[in-house]
Amino acid sequence: MMSRDRRPIPAAVGALVLGGVLSGCGLIGQPKNSSAELSEWFTVTSPAFRDGGDLPTRFGCTTYSGNGAQGKTPPLRWSGAPANATKSFAIVVDDLDASDGAHVHWVVAGIEANRTELVEGGRQDKMVEGLNTGKKVSYMPPCPPRGERHRYRFTIYALDSPAPFKSGATLQESLGAIARHTVGRGRITGNFGER
Repeated sequence: MMSRDRRPIPAAVGALVLGGVLSGCGLIGQPKNSSAELSEWFTVTSPAFRDGGDLPTRFGCTTYSGNGAQGKTPPLRWSGAPANATKSFAIVVDDLDASDGAHVHWVVAGIEANRTELVEGGRQDKMVEGLNTGKKVSYMPPCPPRGERHRYRFTIYALDSPAPFKSGATLQESLGAIARHTVGRGRITGNFGER
């Protein structure tokens, strides 16, 4: 139900997130928090797509609007997170195949610990969003260049604290905070774009 594919991030993105923050957050490599070793992976699924399958067009950017793209977040469900240690959840969405390295589309935290899903296009009042690679506090839907097909990872982190960063935090701040508080994680990957 989850992908464990890891890929080095080019120097341009590595410079953006100094000190291996992406590595600690699970975008590549091992988590910094020793309690979140790979045995702490939990299950993430979606009623809209299967792991490694195609994201339906409605979840893409409006550049693909002729095919019904709406730019919504896909519905996500998770189970098996460490029950006693989890105080909240965070989600990081990244594009593995962006030309300039891993491109972070969304960083959100503050999802309540008793939640086990995010509905399609869903937001919660207590959610806190950090800046994405485009330096915006928002969700950037999948939008690969025409003629390209990219892999998008939706990684959910179980955290041992409430939202560990403030709204508008930089990638370095938000991903670093997630890395420090991760007690478990799960992932589902979907493909989007033209074959």
